[in-house]
Amino acid sequence: MRWFLPKNEDFLALFDRASANIVDAVCLFRELVSDLPNLRPNVEKLKELEHEGDRITHQTLGRLNATFITPFDREDIYALATRLDDIIDATDGAAQRMLVYRVTELPAQVVALTDLLVASAKEVQKAVVAIHDRKKHTAALAACVEVNRLENEADVVHREAIGELFNNTHDAVTILKLKEIFEFLEGATDRCEDVANVVESIIIKSS
Repeated sequence: MRWFLPKNEDFLALFDRASANIVDAVCLFRELVSDLPNLRPNVEKLKELEHEGDRITHQTLGRLNATFITPFDREDIYALATRLDDIIDATDGAAQRMLVYRVTELPAQVVALTDLLVASAKEVQKAVVAIHDRKKHTAALAACVEVNRLENEADVVHREAIGELFNNTHDAVTILKLKEIFEFLEGATDRCEDVANVVESIIIKSS
């Protein structure tokens, strides 16, 4: 019944902004890993996007507290807002570690994981935009399936990267630094899957 009641459209606009900001952030991170000489300014730009993500999340939760009729269940709005924010937080975490550790070169698997993260973020955006229109829920579910597939692929790359790191790197400090960067990136793809799971829950409840 709640789907046929008047709804506050602000939530939908906020989710659109959040998902677009995430795509901007992960695409910037992709540029960042390919341009290590300019690491610091790019990390600073990424931090600005992370702050924007925080602002959108706070606006969404503030709106949730002040709104009686919502587009879908309140707990799903909260989950979607916070899970979206988690994606950009993990991406920023990887960038910050690269800056702190003064990384000057990266293994190929970092680029591979980053490419998977960019693809996942774009599918997340498709899913989030599509939940606004019940006629597009099939497209939203298809995007969620693709996010799950990409997350599985990222798991494989992550495992291979860690194995190669421990087998072929003899400096313990380098191992620890790269392992943490790998884990942040793999975590970011996990958070994309979390968003996909929330979107799927919203669609199932509305059907």
